[in-house]
Amino acid sequence: MHILMTGGTGLIGTATSTVLHESGHKLTILTRRAPPATDDATYVTALADCAEPVDAVINLAGAGLADRRWSSAYKRQIVSSRVDLTRELVAWLGECEQPPSKLISASAIGYYGAAEAQTFTESGEPGTGFAAALCQSWEEEAGRAAEHGTQVSLLRFGVVLAREGGALGKMTQSFRLGVESWLGSGEQWLSWIHLEDVVRVIQHVLNRDHPAGVYNTVSPEPARHRELAHEAGRQSNTWLKLGVPAFAARVMAGEMAEELLLSGQRVLPAQLLEDGFQFHYPSLKEALADLMSDKG
Repeated sequence: MHILMTGGTGLIGTATSTVLHESGHKLTILTRRAPPATDDATYVTALADCAEPVDAVINLAGAGLADRRWSSAYKRQIVSSRVDLTRELVAWLGECEQPPSKLISASAIGYYGAAEAQTFTESGEPGTGFAAALCQSWEEEAGRAAEHGTQVSLLRFGVVLAREGGALGKMTQSFRLGVESWLGSGEQWLSWIHLEDVVRVIQHVLNRDHPAGVYNTVSPEPARHRELAHEAGRQSNTWLKLGVPAFAARVMAGEMAEELLLSGQRVLPAQLLEDGFQFHYPSLKEALADLMSDKG
């Protein structure tokens, strides 16, 4: 299968492209700066340079939501890197002589907004706030690919935990100093997923003849932030427990703190479970045991 991937050099894209190449797929990766050619993939800097036909598109591109404080300029970059790029991708797809049969497009559980008292499955209503509005626009643009006869599946990613990079490294920086820490009350929900299971979800959707339209890409066991801190602290042998006050998080991160750090959503992968998908790391304890096994 010839697969076009955006965001192929990011955390999820790198892991996914490696597995897809090992599975025998031909990969073309759209990137801003093409690295030297490799046997694993062909890199292009413009959609017009992508050789046709393409059987499937995996759209993972997007500036990191939690990479920096949300200034007006950075919020515009976040939107452009997701919504505008997806719009361009769908327009290109419509111009293909033989449009790809599948589009697997990233979204996020921020779609549901911050709501601590609710539990969300894929049928949940969209929320409010910057992240929710972003996800709604992002999904709307991807959904237009259906007009060209392409099956569209939206993956609403939770917090992706990985051995290198991603959220876990940021969350556990203080743990290297022996300090177990969390933000605010620590009671906010964390709907998370192990990177290995993310890749397996993408493979699952890619290989299904008739995949669903939306998949909450999260583990079946969401946890509180404080639970992650306690479990990671136990595996890191920390000696001090210290919460970071909410006001400090607001000073450091501004609007992003309110939407991403001090609040959360309890989200369940109802569609994946209905499909019979088997998670390799369903529990936080299992995931952290794997991801922190080589850490002090």
